[in-house]
Amino acid sequence: MFDRGTGSLWHSLTGEPVLGPLVGSGKTLELLPVTVTTWGEWTAEHPETLTIAFNTGFRRLYVKPGVPGAVYNAYFADPGLMFPVFELNPLLDPKTSVYALRVAGESKAYPIELVAEEQVINDVFSSMGIVVVGDPEARSARVYERGEHVFSTGIDARTLVDEIGREWQVGEEQLEPPDGSGEDALPRVAGHQAFWFGWTNFYPETELYVGAG
Repeated sequence: MFDRGTGSLWHSLTGEPVLGPLVGSGKTLELLPVTVTTWGEWTAEHPETLTIAFNTGFRRLYVKPGVPGAVYNAYFADPGLMFPVFELNPLLDPKTSVYALRVAGESKAYPIELVAEEQVINDVFSSMGIVVVGDPEARSARVYERGEHVFSTGIDARTLVDEIGREWQVGEEQLEPPDGSGEDALPRVAGHQAFWFGWTNFYPETELYVGAG
């Protein structure tokens, strides 16, 4: 990414300027939560959404009937990488999609397929209780602080049940407590959805979540 104000180039995984006048300034970008969802779910909540036209005037196809993610379909199907890579971590296939956290010099990665399979993961990261919520349809993850709560799956992907059976609602900014419970909302923890090869080249000491079993 680059900013139009200074023309500085920013690294999307570290949030640091790597080229331009802001290099060495000590400035870093604030990490914000990412939302990966389906078009159907998004437009159900935001029906007035506008999107780029498929006919862009360029040769690259952004849509192809029956081929999800057509613009990158060939790349995903090919074992090769688009960019040179310093070192490959053998624990996962290089193009495995992970949801990764970094806090206070620590990092941890959760394979998206595993998160989608388990749907709710109660974990501890950087001395903080967290819950990782998977959406099997969208193949995505959201992470929240959980305090002392232990959550399990609810009636749908947007509902969690706590240790005493109360229902919490999964929001984009926080976990919403049950009405009348007196509980505080639980804040979301920002992270990255990235390829394993990209993440581990910049955070080679990252911890890998391998499943509840």
